[in-house]
Amino acid sequence: MHWIEWFIGPQLIGVVFLLAGFIQKKYPPKKINNYYGYRMPSAMKNQETWDEANRFSTAYMIKAGMVLIVTGFLVTLLLYCIPMPQKFKAVTLFLVILAAGMGSAISMIMATEKHLSKTFDDRKYQ
Repeated sequence: MHWIEWFIGPQLIGVVFLLAGFIQKKYPPKKINNYYGYRMPSAMKNQETWDEANRFSTAYMIKAGMVLIVTGFLVTLLLYCIPMPQKFKAVTLFLVILAAGMGSAISMIMATEKHLSKTFDDRKYQ
């Protein structure tokens, strides 16, 4: 196994999540905008929901990034320990990377939306 193969996998998505989370933590979006931050309509209702959504989603991204890095290395190890044709390995790895990226993004949105609905009652949330 070549050393670069240890970095191409779900762990790469984890590194992206981790970096994005740390950047957003260091430079949080101050005001509601259409370019930077957690930009779902529920977060953009007012400054309070904006700040809370960005705080929560940033913490979620960092945690998800760490989980993806660890599980990515385990998945990579598993894929390369099981004998299978190289084409099948490549397709499997592509699908795992796709699932890791999409699944992490979707779970972050779902968790943040749930957090916002629990944190803000209907009067504040609108």
